[in-house]
Amino acid sequence: MSSAPEIVPWEVPFASSVDPSVGIITENLGETITLVVAPLGIDKYPKYIVRFDRVITSLCYEEACAFDRGYGYPGKQDGSCAYRWLGSEWLQGYQKGVDLFGWKDLGHYLIFGGDSIVEVIACGTPDIKWLDAKTTITTIHEV
Repeated sequence: MSSAPEIVPWEVPFASSVDPSVGIITENLGETITLVVAPLGIDKYPKYIVRFDRVITSLCYEEACAFDRGYGYPGKQDGSCAYRWLGSEWLQGYQKGVDLFGWKDLGHYLIFGGDSIVEVIACGTPDIKWLDAKTTITTIHEV
C-alpha cells in the first residue's frame, strides 16, 4: 500500500452531509448498484439516488466496526462524506481488466455514512437523482 493514499473529495450534492443514511440496492448479480443517500436521516427528504451501472466490486459495512482499509476516516476530518480514492490498491489491481473486459474510466468511490460505509469500484460516472418525496424503486431480476 502506498504511504499516502490519495483521497479526494467527490463533488456530489450530498458531499457536505454529516453522517447521512446510506442504503444499497443490488441488481444484475451486483453489476448494477443503487445507493439511497439520505443526508438528513433515513425518514427525511431530500434523498439522493446514486446509480452505478458497471460495478466491478462493492463493499457495504457497518461504520462502527469498520476495519482498516488504509484511508483513515477523512469524512470526520473535513466535514465531507463523499470521496474518490485515486490509486487505491484495489483500483490498481483491476487495471489488468481494462483492456481485457473493456473496463473504462474505473473509479473507487467512498461514502462515509452514519450507519454504513459504502465503497464502489465501477466504470464511468454514476447517475445521481434528487428525490423530494417518497417514490418506489422497482427492480427486475431474471434468474
